[in-house]
Amino acid sequence: MQRSTVARNAIGPLLDQLIVQLECEGRATQRAYFNRIRTSLNTARHDIELATPILELTSTHAVGFRFSEESEPLIARIVEKAAELGMLLDEISEKRQ
Repeated sequence: MQRSTVARNAIGPLLDQLIVQLECEGRATQRAYFNRIRTSLNTARHDIELATPILELTSTHAVGFRFSEESEPLIARIVEKAAELGMLLDEISEKRQ
């Protein structure tokens, strides 16, 4: 299975839940941010195209958003999954060099 498919399967459903939660909370800016990342993840076909959404997800806390008690566990899980995938991409990149 391609890594882009693995990434979508691992992170996509969590992102979808987060986007719905943010919409329910009326957090349009955060919703748009994660929706853009979701779109980028959906269109990724190669490892290099996965780098941007993975990097954005792993640096989510640096953006400075505040999350509700309901959203925080989703964010934590998404960041954890993104970090795992990021390490996998790093390993692949190192093997190619």
